[in-house]
Amino acid sequence: MTMKDLDKAEVDELIVTTFRELKKAVNNYSKGSIELYSSTLRALVPLRGQVAKDEQDDA
Repeated sequence: MTMKDLDKAEVDELIVTTFRELKKAVNNYSKGSIELYSSTLRALVPLRGQVAKDEQDDA
């Protein structure tokens, strides 16, 4: 899979799902899960920006 194979909707869904899991981890005071999902969100947000930029460049 390349960046061209991803679309904003897929990345958005991953961000939403990860955020929900992060909320659950916070509610359960699960430090390990909080760190995991926080790191994942920090990686997904720039990825989403790049996917959006690539889609604009292709338009």
